[in-house]
Amino acid sequence: MKRQKRDRLERAQSRGYQAGIIGRSKEFCPYQSVDARSHWLGGWRQAMEDRSVMA
Repeated sequence: MKRQKRDRLERAQSRGYQAGIIGRSKEFCPYQSVDARSHWLGGWRQAMEDRSVMA
């Protein structure tokens, strides 16, 4: 996998995590491509888990 593509997917996951931490709904995912969307949702899910542990 090329570094550029990996960086894009890592960024998508990071942005998903940030959205989840502040409590945004997963419907706010800005990505259309399957790969980026799945990474964003993975970050979002992780943030939801982390929020439930902190609460």
